[in-house]
Amino acid sequence: MKAQTGRNPSNGKNLEALRFQETIVEKIESGDLLPGEKLPGERSLSAMYGISRRTVRRVLGELSAQGYVYKRKGAGTFVRQKAADKMDLSYLSELGNAGISAIMKSYGVKVSGKVLTKGVTTARFFCYKLGLAAGGRVYVLHRIRYGNDEPIAVEYTYLPADLFSGIEALDFSRVSLYDYMDSKGHMPRKFRQKLQIVEINERERACLDLPKKAPVYYLEFTGYDAHGTIVEYTESYARCDKFEFRFDNQA
Repeated sequence: MKAQTGRNPSNGKNLEALRFQETIVEKIESGDLLPGEKLPGERSLSAMYGISRRTVRRVLGELSAQGYVYKRKGAGTFVRQKAADKMDLSYLSELGNAGISAIMKSYGVKVSGKVLTKGVTTARFFCYKLGLAAGGRVYVLHRIRYGNDEPIAVEYTYLPADLFSGIEALDFSRVSLYDYMDSKGHMPRKFRQKLQIVEINERERACLDLPKKAPVYYLEFTGYDAHGTIVEYTESYARCDKFEFRFDNQA
């Protein structure tokens, strides 16, 4: 039998992928590639490193799952902020107004948003959550929240519409929701909160550019104004690679 010589093709492919992955990680950790910087396209990377586009695509997917890069649909692949830059979700209990935006601002992060859905509903579930009678009017606001132009959370917010006249005319991709609520005398001052880690759903995955089955923080807020009236119910899905939760165990 003729002895086999040379490398195993599959091992060669694995070695090429490993070398490419190590090179990108080294460039990120050394600062040659900066947070927010866009990587060359798959075709360019394939030519630069002498590997197939399929290998490039697979490695970028692995780097995304590991938190080194993120993909923005139609725009390309970008270097992610380092894990050390995670924001502390325990601030939700300490800040005057609980919410993802308040946390990001406290860290000096540029906050922006994209409105997905807005309008009025009379859905029984949200009437119940807001303490309204059946058939009450509920204002609906669904948004993607961005930190330094990177998708960081998806928020589904519901307000008692009759407390907020003129709300349907406002653009909450530009206007702060809490500033508006404050101007109407119904700023949330006290919160009942719930925090879980869950597997991301398809809709939120698409909004946040996360891989399938990625974990996210699921947060529920019920906000009360200074008079004890429920003025907000929000469900939020926040990226685990951007936030952490700390607590002190006191005897």
